[in-house]
Amino acid sequence: MQLEATMTDATTQTCRVLSEIFGHIRSVQEEISKLNLDAMEQINDFVFENGLEVDDATFVALQHQDILRQQLGAVSELAQAMQKHLDTQVDFEMLESKFAAALEIAKAKKEAYRGNAF
Repeated sequence: MQLEATMTDATTQTCRVLSEIFGHIRSVQEEISKLNLDAMEQINDFVFENGLEVDDATFVALQHQDILRQQLGAVSELAQAMQKHLDTQVDFEMLESKFAAALEIAKAKKEAYRGNAF
């Protein structure tokens, strides 16, 4: 009984730490995404305020920034899902299943955005 309680405590502690890691990842990604969006808006404002014409290479670069923002959002969503599952974990088999499903969604989003990048 004591071994089982120790394993449960270790499992709970592990899930708590992993949840905090995913929360930190999400926070950093959200900050990066906001900085990227701010940069895009400043560049856009500069171009239009100065009546500049955007060449093809600059247009592609701006599209890549938008894709970067979308990808960061998708990764942030994955981290949020992982954190939620860790916070409400019942058992590791269920947790593994939920993680696998969330990963498949994230992979699908990556592929959807990838088509816009090239």
